[in-house]
Amino acid sequence: MIGNELEQEIISLYAKDTSSLYSINQIASKLGKTYPYINKKITRLIKNKIFKKTISGRAYLCSLNLDNDETIYLLILNEIKKKKQELTKKPELRKVMSYANKLKKLTGLQLVLKHKNKIIYVLENQQEKEQVQKASLRQVAQGHHATALTKKEFLGELLENKEIQENHVILYGYEKYYEYLKEIEDELKLRYSKLIP
Repeated sequence: MIGNELEQEIISLYAKDTSSLYSINQIASKLGKTYPYINKKITRLIKNKIFKKTISGRAYLCSLNLDNDETIYLLILNEIKKKKQELTKKPELRKVMSYANKLKKLTGLQLVLKHKNKIIYVLENQQEKEQVQKASLRQVAQGHHATALTKKEFLGELLENKEIQENHVILYGYEKYYEYLKEIEDELKLRYSKLIP
């Protein structure tokens, strides 16, 4: 079954940086599990094309396959857990989500995420961005700084500020977020991918 507890633990290692490359030994070590146990699971994830493997010497380096729907599903499950935890800690974010529901009926709202103390609304184009900026974002930000960005601006932010990927909570638009990451996946890997000890 896809999405069991161990698979979620493995995926959570990659959730903060989808361009990460880990060896099976590194995954086992980070999770505190035995190598044979993790090797069996990773082999299955590679077979199901959730992971891509790159051979480096005698080791496999595993990276996420964002072209696979099951990979996106596992990442979204991880994001849903993060969102539930954040809403428990900060119930005032429900008002932000209510506002997002209204916005998506009026605009091409693509994505809403919380990064640190900032709420980011991502819209398809400049005209919609300006429309949202004219609305009183401050009223719905609930103690957070709110900003509206176009898709192009947001992709630039993701490339320039790795911390957005590492420290965010998606409030709306899980699939769109990963669709965006897939669009800039190669550039993210060029900028940030490294062998992690």
